[in-house]
Amino acid sequence: MAKGQFSLIVALYNVADYVPTFLKSLDAQTYPVGDLDIVVIDDGSTDESAHVVSEWARGRSNVRLVRKDNGGPASARNVGLDQVRNDWVTFCDPDDAFNPRYFERIAAFLNRDTQQSAQMLTGRLVQFNDASLRTSQGHPLNRKFRQGDLLVDLDANPEYFHMHGPTTFLRRDVLERHRLRFDERIRPKFEDANLIGRYLAVAEKPVVGIIASATYYYRRQRTGAASLVQGTWGDPRAYSDLPQYGWLGMLEAIRSSAGRVPQWAQYMVLYDLVWLYIDDKRMHSDTGSATPEQQAAMHELLERIISLIDKDVVNTFSVVSQGWLFHNILRTHYKGLQYANPLVVQGKTDPVQQVTTYHYLFQGDVPQEEYIVDGVSRTPVAAKVMEHRVLGRILIRERILVLPAGGSTEIIMDGVTAVPTTDRRVPLQPGRRPLPAAYLELSAGPAQGHLARRAARTGVSRRLARARTGLTARQILSGQPRSRTLAAAVRRVLNRKRKAAEARKRAAADQALIASAASEPVRSRYKDAWLLMDRIDRADDNAEHLYRYLVKHRPDINAFFVIEQDCEDWHRLRGDGFKLVPYGSDESVLLVLNAAYKLSSHANWNVEYPVSRKRYGSGDAKFIYLQHGVIKDDMSRWINGKDIAAMVTTTRGEHESIAGDNSVYRLSSHQAKLVGLPRYDALRTAALASPVTERRQVLIAPTWRQYVKKLIGVCATPEEAARAFEATDFGGTWMTLLRSAELKELCVNQGVDVVFMPHPEFEFVVPYLDLPEFVRPARYRDVSVQAELTKAHTLITDHSSIAFDAAYAGSNLIYLQFDGDEIFRGKHVYRKGYFDYARDGFGPVTSDVDETIRELQRIINGGLVRGEMYEARVRDTFPFWDSRSCERITAAVENLGRPWDRQRPLDEPPHRTDSRNAKSGAAVQTGGK
Repeated sequence: MAKGQFSLIVALYNVADYVPTFLKSLDAQTYPVGDLDIVVIDDGSTDESAHVVSEWARGRSNVRLVRKDNGGPASARNVGLDQVRNDWVTFCDPDDAFNPRYFERIAAFLNRDTQQSAQMLTGRLVQFNDASLRTSQGHPLNRKFRQGDLLVDLDANPEYFHMHGPTTFLRRDVLERHRLRFDERIRPKFEDANLIGRYLAVAEKPVVGIIASATYYYRRQRTGAASLVQGTWGDPRAYSDLPQYGWLGMLEAIRSSAGRVPQWAQYMVLYDLVWLYIDDKRMHSDTGSATPEQQAAMHELLERIISLIDKDVVNTFSVVSQGWLFHNILRTHYKGLQYANPLVVQGKTDPVQQVTTYHYLFQGDVPQEEYIVDGVSRTPVAAKVMEHRVLGRILIRERILVLPAGGSTEIIMDGVTAVPTTDRRVPLQPGRRPLPAAYLELSAGPAQGHLARRAARTGVSRRLARARTGLTARQILSGQPRSRTLAAAVRRVLNRKRKAAEARKRAAADQALIASAASEPVRSRYKDAWLLMDRIDRADDNAEHLYRYLVKHRPDINAFFVIEQDCEDWHRLRGDGFKLVPYGSDESVLLVLNAAYKLSSHANWNVEYPVSRKRYGSGDAKFIYLQHGVIKDDMSRWINGKDIAAMVTTTRGEHESIAGDNSVYRLSSHQAKLVGLPRYDALRTAALASPVTERRQVLIAPTWRQYVKKLIGVCATPEEAARAFEATDFGGTWMTLLRSAELKELCVNQGVDVVFMPHPEFEFVVPYLDLPEFVRPARYRDVSVQAELTKAHTLITDHSSIAFDAAYAGSNLIYLQFDGDEIFRGKHVYRKGYFDYARDGFGPVTSDVDETIRELQRIINGGLVRGEMYEARVRDTFPFWDSRSCERITAAVENLGRPWDRQRPLDEPPHRTDSRNAKSGAAVQTGGK
């Protein structure tokens, strides 16, 4: 093979655990490793990375180790570009690995490109999991490799673009002729794509060699650490440097050098923008940590960037799905495009309630609407406007209409008739082969012969070939001898066979169980059942309270309670005569498949679907979300993905934020019902029996923090976790409060008991905290939360929704928010919602321990009576004070089984002026009944 073909630039930084695998994969190459020009740039590593490379390079004249201060991957690669000698340059990552025939396949492809048309080469990226070593070729940009090895002109087929530097080879003469280097300002990603785009714009033609036969192994998840790309949106530079120098910088540089912005370059940027939108829609996205200033800067840059994206590109790009919303954001918000015929999308039809949901997107004001169902003008059963925000800004609105179902429906908007459809008009281009051209032809060669032989193989031989390939990959990635890798492979094969046999046996049993669900006496026992549950392993929440109501007041309803059989609450509930069904049991399958409704205080996937949908199906039961507490933060990204037939709301603000117009929630008043939490019935009764002025307890109940959970979650022992908890600002602040001399003095002088009840996420560290003797620790699972609340004259919390329960029970509130709004800036999973603590809170907001103690002293000195302002807020917040929440919820659930026009009306909440005259927290404070 010809020498002087390939130069490898390796940016090295703190990968001592991974670089041995990388180096072994080089040693395993069938291409002579001595013919590779390898330049390793140590970018200021603080571990043994450079030493490992130095030892490996000893005696190898083709390997150079260059050391520099840390400056990032782009900086290191630029140093490498000044050092390389060979014709083709690639930028490998030292925590990845190569297939043994990687460079052989690249070289073979070049031999077949007899016209030297290729200006860039790309190998196939195969991702692997760091822990399991499982490989995946599911990357969206891997679709271009399905056609095998080929040459593609991106001007003709822009969808074949490539953005991954480590699997890219560039011509050194082009790089040097145009002095192309990585832009070191681009962080935390896109520096590879930026260089690739600028390179292709100055190349003779943007012809890319797609080499499907060359496999590069990309480490997807590092054990105990995230890659630069995976942590993109937690980096402040992602909202400034990335869009300004990365996306915009590339498009403007290409326009400057080429006189235009080719479609393939626009595709590269649009691909990244799609993933930004997708990420921002995730509940726990790091985009939630962006400050208002960062959001504004990003939006200003996005306007400039998308102005360089052609309308035709917006209407054709489908390398990954733009999605209905993002596609229309691009069309209408950024490009001002409108459909000639309005697009109304038909959603689900509920045959029982006899309603159909429709959706359309719009900018500006809601159009004038008229609804014609089966030729008759109708009024919506429910209607709302939903806002869609990206990085805090409204970019498009969605109209959601619930209309009576019919054979034909027309929706007239501003005088233009739209016939609803299920076609959302999102671009979708099927995979296509590149357009042929003489300069894109490859000669026959070893790789082509290899593909022909592979096509001619029998099924057995193909499986053997895949097995050999997999064995080689695992040997390289694991670093183990071939004999051990082979033994492990044999064990995996045997395990798969065993699991397959077990799966067949289980499938037969599952089918028998499904058949049993439709037979007697099972059908009669569970027919139209109401399945209630709280957590999988815990009760004492809204489902338990509603179940008790049903047993006492509605014995005609066939109610069952589901919970794990081995938990403590199982025995308690069984003693109370509950009809219990063990979670995960065969009986629970029979119940789910016959139930009419599933009701729970939680909506995690394993509660919403308490048995395997894959094995047993979903059943026909509608899901009713009873809620765990009052929603005050923005939970829309989580709730919008749920299939919720009805959802309980409790306060006016909460209900309006979810069901009202211009909210970020998909649910309308058709699903969201202002009825009150089930547990508030009992809470109200207990609170009236325990006037605040007679209570002697201070309850300290902070919520949790995601960053603290991560820190203590990796600790080896509970003792270590307790020390780590105290070392955080969060844990340290609460421990300072609990250990304060002033708090102890209040306890001694005023006869106050202090109870510390942290969020369940932190319960396990409590026994290992050095708490004062006057502080009693309490775990949610060991106590009745309502009992603790109705014994407390004051609750001290930060952001916990338990504050609503305490306020409803008459308790005083103090919000200790030492970190202000930082909880909404990436330190937790919350996003800020409608509730403002200074404006809406039920007590003072304090910023430190000393201020908290002063407020507590003021409450005690004031006779434990809640201030007039806070009392008025409590009365205005909660519309119902009648202990009839369970009754209203039951009526709402029963309405799900009736046509929309025959549903029974629920109690209307009193007007605010009326509720101020109702018996509320004031009665609890003074003991009035």
